[in-house]
Amino acid sequence: MGASASFELSQLNVIPGEHTETRLRVRNTGSVVDQFTFEPIGEAAEWITVAPAELSLFPAAEETVVVSVDAPREPTTRHGSTPFAIRVLSREDPTGSVAEEGMLDVAAFDERRVELLPTLSSSSRQGTHELAVDNHGNAPIRPAFVAIDPEDQLRFEIDPSVLSVEPGTAGFATVKVRPKDRFWRGQPKRLPFQIVAAEDGHDPVTAEGALLQQPRLPRWFWKAVLAALLLLLLLFILWKTLLEPSIESTARDSAEELVQEEVAAIDERLDAAGIPEAPGPGEEPGGEEPGGGEDTTPPTVAEVTTTTAADSGPTTTSIVTATTVAGGSADLSPLGQPIDFRLAAVVAPSATGINSFTVPAGQVLSITDIVLQNPTGATGDLRIKRSGVTLFETQLANYRDLDFHFVSPYQFNEGSTVDLEVICTVPGPGTGECGASASFAGFQREI
Repeated sequence: MGASASFELSQLNVIPGEHTETRLRVRNTGSVVDQFTFEPIGEAAEWITVAPAELSLFPAAEETVVVSVDAPREPTTRHGSTPFAIRVLSREDPTGSVAEEGMLDVAAFDERRVELLPTLSSSSRQGTHELAVDNHGNAPIRPAFVAIDPEDQLRFEIDPSVLSVEPGTAGFATVKVRPKDRFWRGQPKRLPFQIVAAEDGHDPVTAEGALLQQPRLPRWFWKAVLAALLLLLLLFILWKTLLEPSIESTARDSAEELVQEEVAAIDERLDAAGIPEAPGPGEEPGGEEPGGGEDTTPPTVAEVTTTTAADSGPTTTSIVTATTVAGGSADLSPLGQPIDFRLAAVVAPSATGINSFTVPAGQVLSITDIVLQNPTGATGDLRIKRSGVTLFETQLANYRDLDFHFVSPYQFNEGSTVDLEVICTVPGPGTGECGASASFAGFQREI
């Protein structure tokens, strides 16, 4: 009892992704009607189907079934010879089951992809790409790489130049691209190229790429230079308006302290030697002043002159005050007696106002400090002059209060004038005039 089986073709050529079939003849060698089923055996069992799946045969009868092979087109489908078998199972006599063997010759197939990552690089010196080779076939591949530059503008470095890739895996190579010529400025240039993966017996595969060549000087370079210049200008303004006057004031104060200490030391040495101080102007040798020793010298009143430009429009209003220390003749500083005075002007739009302070006869004036004020926020120009010659000038719009301290004082001889000139362009908000002033401080001594 049992069955017998045989293939019409026991060796099949199989191409992955395509359908292949053969026929299996089955004979009932038993003495009763039997029903047979079929079971594929071997590595390729999952690719094989039998139709019909069941077959009923009378004793000594035979029939054929179709054995189909559908090998998938995947890297896991191993190429080469693969044995297989079909087991014929008898329901009536399980021990009488038989297996018929065959051979599958699986063909190799090639499916590869080549890609540049990224496809576009951007640089002024060198672009770097990664060349990816994917092997979707069922056999190892070994492509070699060649760079193609239609315009001959690039140099290439490919590492490695030949790559081995197993089925179902990917291999990678590094592609470095350098421009032959460089430029300093201008618009970027797009330089296309191709990488060809070639292997004997297979069609070449091409990957497209490009280098976006940038100028040597980046676009932000000139903006950075401008920002640096503006920063330097800001630092210079801070130095001139804040740091330098503070340093000069500190140095001047230190110098005055040293002078006062030296004068005090000389006085102490004179007292120790018993030498009397020299009498001042108007004093008797005994140290008393005429008229019972009382100080009858009135405070010094300086001569002030106010002028207005004849062709400058409306008249200007001026305020001038000047005071000196009244009393003894001994100077409080080697430069003389302290003095301070103020020149102010209220000027109509498009007008020019000039106020002057005249140094008295027989006196020398040393100016050490000047404070400028523009309380109304007017726009125009302010000039400080010596007898009509400009010493310095500034714009009213730059400040509300601005002070200057001089280590080396401005010197004004007898008869010379300290001039304040105000030119009104735009009055301050809510006012119809430009109001500005300058306060002076220094020392005055006799010649």
